[in-house]
Amino acid sequence: MTRGLKPHAAATGLGTMSAAVFRNFGPPSVLRYETDFPKPSRRPGEILIKVAAASVNPVDWKTRKGDVPRFTVTRPKIPGGDVAGVVVTADDNSKFKPGDKVFGCNGNQAFWSTYGTYAEYAVAHESTILPIPEGFSFSQAAAVPLAAMTAYQAMQPSMPLAGKRVLVHAGAGGVGHYAIQIAKAQGAFVATTCGSRNAEFVTRELGADQAIDYKKEKFEEVSKEPYDVIVDLVGGDYEIRSMKILQTKGGHYANVINGGFINQKGFLLGTAATAYHMTKGILLGALGLGPKYTVVVMKHHKHLGLTQVAELMQQGKFKVSIDKEVPLPEAAKAHELSEEGHVRGKVVINVANL
Repeated sequence: MTRGLKPHAAATGLGTMSAAVFRNFGPPSVLRYETDFPKPSRRPGEILIKVAAASVNPVDWKTRKGDVPRFTVTRPKIPGGDVAGVVVTADDNSKFKPGDKVFGCNGNQAFWSTYGTYAEYAVAHESTILPIPEGFSFSQAAAVPLAAMTAYQAMQPSMPLAGKRVLVHAGAGGVGHYAIQIAKAQGAFVATTCGSRNAEFVTRELGADQAIDYKKEKFEEVSKEPYDVIVDLVGGDYEIRSMKILQTKGGHYANVINGGFINQKGFLLGTAATAYHMTKGILLGALGLGPKYTVVVMKHHKHLGLTQVAELMQQGKFKVSIDKEVPLPEAAKAHELSEEGHVRGKVVINVANL
């Protein structure tokens, strides 16, 4: 779905704003800064937010590249699901009022919606928004929602995690560094795969009990005991190898949708391998012949991870790692950094100094 003409203020009747927008699929350069994009209109149950910061998630640049069903993507499109900012307007009976500092996800990184959060203004349903915990900046708050909720929902079927052994693949990344902290806060033993440069980060700063250098060690060979939960953010042969060290009875493998097999085998063979292993894992788990196998499709509701993480933030038990911050006009650079795949924590897009 595409709109050929450049939108103007009459599109919503609410004036214009600055935003990072892509009108065609392609490399980061197609994500361009525009200063006259129509402001979004607020519907009942939603709040209008003046955006201070947003953050980059893989779904943002995968959508921009067209690595999703393209016919579902409305264009022009403003990417982004994470948001932190100040309430402008809300329903009369809303618990939020103008001036409140809030964070959350707007759900509008959905393919069929034009309005994401890489913009001066964004709308979000109240069910996805919370007050920013004291002591956290807009940039830090914007880096939390989608990645933290994904991490929480990946492990939720196995909660509570106290006394359990958890392995997080790619623990230094956005979702990974939150998964480590959530699991540790619940009393789990946590191991994680990462590069040597991130070993101290994941252990001393995040609290992981063991860092496994994926470049020097095979995680399945250094794991002395089977794991109860494995959160896989890499996929491909990591999935096959993970099954060897996961409890057959009572174990849980969380496939956080990734392009592992596609990256290793190419699109056609990789897609087939993904479907095969996913179907096999789900079926064996359902029959009780293997560990529970879940495919993590993040659900947008604050009580499915964001509320719980906000409590950890308030208690001083949750750290936010921001690798890079870029201004909105350089959103394409933020995508480049995220796509490179070696970000420690998150990349944040600063929109306004509120």
